[in-house]
Amino acid sequence: MLNRESSLALCVCLLAGAAAAQDSDVKAAMPVLLKVLTYDANFDARGAGDFVVLVVSDPGAAGRRAELVESLKALSVDKVKARPLKYASGDFKDEEGLQVLIDKAKASAILISPGTSAAGVKAVSEVAQDNQLYALALDVAMVEKAIPLGVAFMSGKPQIVINEKAAKAVGVRFESSVLKLARVVQ
Repeated sequence: MLNRESSLALCVCLLAGAAAAQDSDVKAAMPVLLKVLTYDANFDARGAGDFVVLVVSDPGAAGRRAELVESLKALSVDKVKARPLKYASGDFKDEEGLQVLIDKAKASAILISPGTSAAGVKAVSEVAQDNQLYALALDVAMVEKAIPLGVAFMSGKPQIVINEKAAKAVGVRFESSVLKLARVVQ
């Protein structure tokens, strides 16, 4: 029987094969991101019911964001632990606008669309902290700046990237097994 660390390592290895076969990194990255969230020691205390991922972008990027949401909805992942997975989306200009989107969607996590401005990344980081929400990025530079969790691809293989300071700021405490597998940035 596999322990949790071996199970996560196996998941990452299996998804590595999937990454090479996929047209888009999203199809390989998002299942890894969602699986890693379940290794947060506080995951079960963060709510019940639907697990809603709010996909956000700057105004003017609605088309790219809509394509991203369609790609996410096409994934075979439909639950995070036992919670049904749902997606919502919207664009925002400032923290107040983002807060409105979070409240309306009853978001459990925020996924920042690639190409979001530095000001947008900062706003997401701050609002995620205020709401103690998971914040996810498909762009590693966003994780290195202020977002708690992302996935990078090294030679076609997914690598978990954790911004430890940002993760702690939103109340995430990853198990040591995840930290051993991840690239941790301060």
